[in-house]
Amino acid sequence: MKWACPLFLLLAALCGPAHADAPGGLSPVTMGAEAQRNEGLVVVTARAGTLSRVLPALARVVPDESRVVPIQPVGSGKVLRVHVMAGQHVARDAVLVDYLDHSLHVARLQAVQMRAALDAALAARDEAYVAWRRARDLSGSTVSEGETRRRLAVLQEARNTVLARQADVGTMTHRFHEEFNSVTERSGQGEDETSSLLAPVEGTVQSVGVAVGGDINAGQTAAMLVDLSRVWIVSDVPPQDAARLVQGGAQTTILGTRRLASRIGTIDGMASPATGLVRVISTVPNPDGALRPGMMLETELETDDRATGIVVPSEAVQQVEGRDVVFVRAGTDSAGATIFRPVPVTVGLESGGGTVILSGLSTGQPVAAQGSFALKSILLLAGLGGD
Repeated sequence: MKWACPLFLLLAALCGPAHADAPGGLSPVTMGAEAQRNEGLVVVTARAGTLSRVLPALARVVPDESRVVPIQPVGSGKVLRVHVMAGQHVARDAVLVDYLDHSLHVARLQAVQMRAALDAALAARDEAYVAWRRARDLSGSTVSEGETRRRLAVLQEARNTVLARQADVGTMTHRFHEEFNSVTERSGQGEDETSSLLAPVEGTVQSVGVAVGGDINAGQTAAMLVDLSRVWIVSDVPPQDAARLVQGGAQTTILGTRRLASRIGTIDGMASPATGLVRVISTVPNPDGALRPGMMLETELETDDRATGIVVPSEAVQQVEGRDVVFVRAGTDSAGATIFRPVPVTVGLESGGGTVILSGLSTGQPVAAQGSFALKSILLLAGLGGD
């Protein structure tokens, strides 16, 4: 191969090979400190480890279904105001929709009637009690014992009626406190019959199902709110690839310059009849909201194909004369230049920017990673190898 780049010619002249042969018949090369800085040469320590082969896939961002909240009114009526639109971010307790709550009007009328019924029951109980006390005091003289027992029965019935009316009032009070006023709804006070639907969490409005002037009914979904502080990364992969994935395995999703780490949470047991693909889901934190539903991203899924050995960055491995070689730092020469010894190695699995070395290298050895191509070029230019 012919090299026309002056930089490589300069490196060959300034650095050059050392004289003692390295294993495999390849001679060491030297490189001075300045040349190393110019080439951005980085030396790392080889370490023992295990790598898993990754499956590259295209993924989409989907809201976490467990964090999608339907906003439904308790009452029915007419929509007065819609304060939000789809895609809008809202704070907790933000007002989403105002509506004229006919059910609130009916409930307030019922509450008044129930209170009046309770007051009447209390008055009837008090009268029954006075009548029974009088009969008890006069029993055997002007009032018969039978009449006394009858009045006691009337008193007991009046007491039961009071308990029933109190239960009715309590139920209606509960409705006002827990239904018409809750984490998702606030009703008007006094004569105001306006109810407001609220956001129970901070999130994003996914959809709005009502319009100003339209009817709104109890249980109808007026809006869908999604909490996007955590989202799903969904990949659709062929069944044969899904069989190689491991639930709980590592997953890396690429978002620009960021690599988002997660764990494979769900692997569907069957392929989709529509696509023939298997859905794979992982959950990713999204505190800054950078992951938006509908985004398409590249992701890497860990498989059960693993290899154990000495792990180095993949860029540390170079091809010289058809062999895989790494450059091991072997000290300095008399001029202070660093000596790098090319060592033939047996390469195993390559994944995620790392490579497993099965033989030829030991744990703890310093190897050239970034910039090792410059060492290979020096070796080739010196005529001691071919590519």
